[in-house]
Parts: sequence; C-alpha cells; structure tokens
Amino acid sequence: MIRNVLVPLDGSALAQQALPMAAVIARKASAHVTLLHVLEAGAHTSVHGQRHLTNLQEASQYLQQMASQYIDGGVAVDWHVHEQPTEHIALGLGGHAQEFGSDLIVMCAHGGVRLRDHLVGNLGQQLAHCQHAPILLLPGQVDRPAPVSFHLCLSPLDGEPSHERGLGVAAELSRMFEASMLLATILSLHDEARKQLTTTNLLPGTTQGILEVRTQEAVEYLQRQVKALQEQGVPATAVVDPRGGPARRLVHLARERKADLVALTTHGRAGTEAFWSRSLPPRLLRRLECMFLLVPAE
Repeated sequence: MIRNVLVPLDGSALAQQALPMAAVIARKASAHVTLLHVLEAGAHTSVHGQRHLTNLQEASQYLQQMASQYIDGGVAVDWHVHEQPTEHIALGLGGHAQEFGSDLIVMCAHGGVRLRDHLVGNLGQQLAHCQHAPILLLPGQVDRPAPVSFHLCLSPLDGEPSHERGLGVAAELSRMFEASMLLATILSLHDEARKQLTTTNLLPGTTQGILEVRTQEAVEYLQRQVKALQEQGVPATAVVDPRGGPARRLVHLARERKADLVALTTHGRAGTEAFWSRSLPPRLLRRLECMFLLVPAE
C-alpha cells in the first residue's frame, strides 16, 4: 500500500510538475508526502536552462515554498535536504527513499527525447536498481502541465514471477483513479525456435506448432492474472501478440488502445539478459508520450 510518496526536486519548473500528481495520489491514498533535494557536487545554478538548487538554505526555502504551494492542508507533508554534496544523485535519492520508507517516487522526465533518454537510462534506471520503491515517471514539457490522472494502464508480462511485481502497484493506482488495466504478452517466437530447434528449417510446421502452444500458454496465464485483478475490483483485459518485437509491438498497442500509463518491471542495470533489459524502457520512452511506472524486479 502507498503510505509515503517521495518527490525529488532540483529547483526546476519541470521537476516541480510532479507535485500535483503526487498531491492527488497522497490525498487518495491518505499518504504522507516528502519533498527531497540532494545537493549535487559541482552543480551549476542552471541545468538545461532551468533553475538548479546549489546550497542548503536555498534548497530548504524552496522545498518549504513548494510544500505550501502544491500540497493542500489535508495531506501531511515534510521536506528534507541532503546536505553533503554528492556526485551520485541516484544513490542519494535511493538511500533517502529507503530511510523514509517511501512506497512510491513521483518524478518528472525533463524535456525532449534525448533528455528523457538520459534521465531514464541513467538516473531513473539507477534509482530503480539501488532501492525498492517504484517510480512514477511523468512526461515533462515546458508548454503543458504533467498529467494528474490516467484511464488505462498497459502492463506487459512474460510469465516470469519477478516481472509480476509491478502488477500490485499498478493495480493500486488503477483503483485510485478508477482506471482499467490491459495486460499484454509479446511472443518473440522465431528467435526462440532458432535457439531451441536446429531442425526448424527442415520442419516448417514446427515453428507454427510452437507458436500455437506458446500462445495458448500465454492466454491461460493472462486469464489467471486478469481474474485476480478483477477480484480486486480492477477492470482488466488481456491480449497476446505473437508477432514479436516487444518494443515495437508495445508501442503499437499503447497507441492503439490509448494507454496513458505503462507499467514496466525493470532490473535497472546494463547487460542483463532478462526480458526487461535496460534497453526497453528508454526505447519506449523515446516513442510514447505517456506516464511510466518503473518497478524494481527485486
């Protein structure tokens, strides 16, 4: 259950766009909000043309101002500044998230494609790896506010139990906002068939047979997950796509169904051979203008 919401702020207008959504979640969940700034070693007064906090006094005043401006009286809120400047922002944020017992981190992706890639491929993914709190990443744009609600959460699954961890948080958020969930399994069968069956080229029907078996297994697996969500009061449906290419097919599905939240379980590290490698979230962020829920696999 979400009881403590952490909002990292650096002083920029883009970062503070996460505050309205954090306030809404805290109000719906009766949760506590903590505003946090980690002083960065060698930080400049501006980053990407946006204000950047550089000292304890400035940061404390700013966080207090943000609390009074964005968090209404019905929500408990406090703020904290990590006083010792550090070069490892993700470790600083992650350490405080564990210290505060944060159940959810709400933050905004900065700017365009390259900056979003940088944030998620580095800070966001590192943060997901170094601690256990899920991260709700909002699309940040200078010319429009970040969203404060959603109606459909797309949750990709591949049958691995560790990748189901995101379902609980996604379901809780979906109940809060009276949203629906769409579970999806993308079957990358042809590559798997070439690995497992050296006779595939000699037996053309073999690949199709494997596809049919895998598809049926995926359908039954998703049906069990859908039933569990519906028993929790979350409207849920499922789809199995046998055409492969997880990133490409997920982008197509999200656009087709107009999903405004994508929940991903991530290992948050480079070089993993797991289904949700570090490469998938940045590839989706480059192509989808929506919210992302990044949930650490372990």
